[in-house]
Amino acid sequence: MKRIKLEVRDKALRPVKRERAFVLSPKKIVLIVFCLFLLLVVLYFWRQINFLIKAPYLEVSQPFADITVTEEVFEIIGKTDSSAYLTINSQEVYIDKEGNFKTEIELSNGINIIKIESKNRFDKVNEIIRRIIYE
Repeated sequence: MKRIKLEVRDKALRPVKRERAFVLSPKKIVLIVFCLFLLLVVLYFWRQINFLIKAPYLEVSQPFADITVTEEVFEIIGKTDSSAYLTINSQEVYIDKEGNFKTEIELSNGINIIKIESKNRFDKVNEIIRRIIYE
């Protein structure tokens, strides 16, 4: 019998490593929860600081621009923050729970300047001025 000598010249076979998709470990869960908590805290403080810095919201839907009218009594309608203090030509105006307001003013002949002013408790003011011409 003849002995046969085998030589292996190929590289040794290595097991194929599978790349695992994202593995959710307890450390990663804690890290994700902490990051979400930190994000929520930052957003909360951002809203609170903006509330203190910004003037109150004020929108006047009637009149939406400077106009000319022929009636002596004119109605002003709009919306502001429900916690704001609203004045129209230095007269206090009632605001409902949602922040809506509605009032009538008497116009004089010629140009009438209507100053609508909304002020919050931190004395931040938002002001809209409308010019109404009464003929």
